[in-house]
Amino acid sequence: MPDISTSATENSSNPQSGLLPPVLRIFAAFPDYDRGNRQYASGRYEAAVLCYGKAVQIKPDWTRAWLNLGKAYKQLHSYAETVACCDRAIAINPEEYWAWMLRGSALLNLQNYSESIAAFDKAIEIEPEKHEAWYQQGRVLEELQQWDKAATCYKKATQIHPNLPAMWYRQGNVLLQAERYAEAVEAYDRALKLVPTNWEASLNRGLALMKAERYAEAVTSYDRAIQLQPQNTLAWFNRGIASAKLHKYGEAVTAYDRVLQLQPNDYEAWFYKGMALKYQWRDGAITCFDRAIKINAYYPEVWIGRGQTLSESRDYEGAIAAFDKAIQINPNFPEAWLGRGIALAELERYKDAIIAYNNALQIEGNFLEAWNLRGEALEKLEQYEEAIACFDKVISLSSEAQITSKVGLQQGAALEKLQRYEEAFAAYNRVIKIMPNNFEAWLKRGNTLSTLQQYEEALASYDRAINIWPDSYQGWVKRGLLLGTMQRYSEALVAFDQVIQLKPDNWEAWAQRGDILQKLQRTQDAISSYGVALEIKPDYYEALVSREELRLKDAIPGKW
Repeated sequence: MPDISTSATENSSNPQSGLLPPVLRIFAAFPDYDRGNRQYASGRYEAAVLCYGKAVQIKPDWTRAWLNLGKAYKQLHSYAETVACCDRAIAINPEEYWAWMLRGSALLNLQNYSESIAAFDKAIEIEPEKHEAWYQQGRVLEELQQWDKAATCYKKATQIHPNLPAMWYRQGNVLLQAERYAEAVEAYDRALKLVPTNWEASLNRGLALMKAERYAEAVTSYDRAIQLQPQNTLAWFNRGIASAKLHKYGEAVTAYDRVLQLQPNDYEAWFYKGMALKYQWRDGAITCFDRAIKINAYYPEVWIGRGQTLSESRDYEGAIAAFDKAIQINPNFPEAWLGRGIALAELERYKDAIIAYNNALQIEGNFLEAWNLRGEALEKLEQYEEAIACFDKVISLSSEAQITSKVGLQQGAALEKLQRYEEAFAAYNRVIKIMPNNFEAWLKRGNTLSTLQQYEEALASYDRAINIWPDSYQGWVKRGLLLGTMQRYSEALVAFDQVIQLKPDNWEAWAQRGDILQKLQRTQDAISSYGVALEIKPDYYEALVSREELRLKDAIPGKW
């Protein structure tokens, strides 16, 4: 290969060419240059290098020959030589766009990113309306993981030349990395419009849709990728995950089975198949977890999945053993500590459960579920102040109405245990503000107001609860009891009649109805009502005593 740093006269293959006037040297150099073009076109790059080398030795100020020599070196992966050729071309013509482009590309391959960016910057300065420099600049920024900046470059490139699918595909990839999922999907759509058979674009489009929680669309995208590449395990695997997110566990299992047909020792596929099966067939899920463990016993997630499934099967000791194995492999998995705590709490080992939740929170301080379950365990130990602090933490961290409402109800209940009824009332109001149609919040609000002897407001709360869920007997029970306290016995009787209509086997409602009938001095009706309560629950002592007292009173007039 020629030494590109030497002068033309020192290495010329034809000594006579150095004697030619400069204006005529192109004619002497052209045969070698032309042969180089033909060798390059035939893919014979080493021969092309020799030919172009001779041409630049004869005419060292020929920019195009230096560029072609640089291109041939690039094809041979001799990137440093490519840079040297570009430098010679740039020395001749500093405004040569393609010299800066080739220099930047070679420097990119040499992973000299800062100089590569500088070269493309210069190319953009020379020709700002050419797409190539913007595109290549985007590639450098992509290598540097500067996703947003890369996206800006690709966007400019696609604005200039909107019909190049590779640019749209790369634009989609960097937007995906930048977590700009909706824009990523749009970019992949443009790429697929130009090349519908681009299975990688369909695959990555599915991933962007999954990240955006658009799971049904993700499944469609993965199906397209699978149609184009039926043996692609990643497409099948991701389809399984998307199907599971849609609670279509049968479809998820089918997808994982396809992965396992192609890769029987894929322990992750066995794990995810087990996670899908645990909602339908727990024994089958355990079998899958055991297969995954046989392939890779040091995969903590599979031990966690095994523990969760055993816990749901009420094998709490077995679950604890599985979580302990996960913790042994990686003690920094908060989910393992959480699962251990849940199993311990089910065994009523609340102090041990709290230790497990504490470990989870040391690893992940904002772990909402751990805070909530820690609060529940403390509540079981009647440590209400600490429980309330846990519930406060969940509420402060969560922006989800469902979570905040659930924990707000727990917080209110703990405050009631401490007889802090005004604060409990405020807690239930906060829940109602978030979810105005929360039946339980209105019911508990009514209970608190009743305790505070604010009966009219309590009654209004119960009525609101009944309006939200008229077929729930609980609201009617509370209404009946409160109306009895308020000595509005006729209305209370209507409420208990409604309870019995909704739940005829509710012995307490029959007994409470008897109490109200007694207040209304309808003795025989009251005796009958207590009798029905005792038919349903013969050992219901309170109803038995009330009925016998009434019978005795009825038998001995004037003694009462």
